[in-house]
Amino acid sequence: MDVAMVNGIRAVIEYLLQFAMLLVFVSILVSFVGDSSNQIVQMIYAITEPMYRPIRKFTKNIPGPFDWAPFIVILIIIFLQNSIVAWMRGYG
Repeated sequence: MDVAMVNGIRAVIEYLLQFAMLLVFVSILVSFVGDSSNQIVQMIYAITEPMYRPIRKFTKNIPGPFDWAPFIVILIIIFLQNSIVAWMRGYG
């Protein structure tokens, strides 16, 4: 692969991961203060819930009022940023 192509793919992946991280933080904020009938709030939930759903299968038995899914998604995004994107940065 050409170095420019690898750098382009890396940049797209990096932006997508940053956008996903932003959406997770916004969904956390909206869960505290948002109106669930608002169309923007519904759109944020529609985008983030598919990320949370597989994780909630494993965390549903953890007692307490805290939802661990957003925290785990953030950790996964950080892992991807530090592994795949960093590896691609070293390649280019």
